[in-house]
Amino acid sequence: MSTVLKLLLNAVVAWIAGLLFIAGNLYFSNNGADFTLIDLAGFGVITIVVSGLMMLLLYLPSLYRLRRRFGMLHPRIKFALLTGIVCNLPIFLFLAFLINGKMSAMEALGFMLAFLVIGVSFGLGFTFVHSSSQSDEVSTTSGY
Repeated sequence: MSTVLKLLLNAVVAWIAGLLFIAGNLYFSNNGADFTLIDLAGFGVITIVVSGLMMLLLYLPSLYRLRRRFGMLHPRIKFALLTGIVCNLPIFLFLAFLINGKMSAMEALGFMLAFLVIGVSFGLGFTFVHSSSQSDEVSTTSGY
């Protein structure tokens, strides 16, 4: 499978992890009383669209730059923290400024944590995608 397809699958897995977090957060915050699919769809669409842009504009360039700088993918936690925390700082700050103005603190915190989950899972997935592609390159060049 090509690297582009693996990265696309990685994005889908990260989105599913984020949507599961949002669904769990919405359900358990009110003991399931006001949980509707409309709420999940509203939060989910906003999260998927913004995180898709973040993946293209911030996550991937930062991950490739970190990979090029270290030359290896071994401390996987660095890649997860880069996309989970550092790359999401603009979103975290934007959502913090919206508290008590356009959204409640719990909504903003829920979005922040959803982006954290998506970023961490995308960063970890990136290391698995490129570690498998490196092992494929080694096996094809060695003749085995």
